[in-house]
Amino acid sequence: MRFAEGLLIVALSIGLAGCARKPKTVNAAPPAPTPAPASPAPPPEPLSIPQTNVTLPPPQPLSPEAIKTTQLPGEPASPSTPPPKTIPIGPRRPPSRPTEAPPIPTPSPATAPPAAPPDRGPLTEVLPAAEQKRLQDETAQRSQEARKLIEQLPARRRQQDIRVKRIETFLRQAADAERRGDVRQASELAGRALVFKP
Repeated sequence: MRFAEGLLIVALSIGLAGCARKPKTVNAAPPAPTPAPASPAPPPEPLSIPQTNVTLPPPQPLSPEAIKTTQLPGEPASPSTPPPKTIPIGPRRPPSRPTEAPPIPTPSPATAPPAAPPDRGPLTEVLPAAEQKRLQDETAQRSQEARKLIEQLPARRRQQDIRVKRIETFLRQAADAERRGDVRQASELAGRALVFKP
């Protein structure tokens, strides 16, 4: 029991020793002078301005000459269109359902569709005669070489090899290009057929 009392006395003396010290006095800083009240700042401008009404430009009448250029021959003249109205933007209302279906215009038998332009052949490159002859000879030579390579293979391998089928496809495409008059493409396709040597 004495031990507990001694321990209690020591704890209290340590606690009181901290309180016995004289506290340091701190000189308080003088209060900062308050600035004179300025006029209140204006509120910030809004980021966007709401638009509640839409104003359309005034109607632009069409002259009779302009109307004639837009009509097909045999078509009756259409009455002038009324000027557009100013539409205020406000709360939306559900659209009203029309009571009658609008009439479907029927085409008049007197007007025929415009004639189609004449069929033109594909565009081809215009080459000098010497260059065209050189490309034709090159195509023929490459096609012969590719066919010789295919013929040297046994018949069974010719039927199973995928490369042989690709070579034959390129040769067909080269012949088609030559018939169209595109000798440059025909020469390139025959050259591709040689790349796939079986």
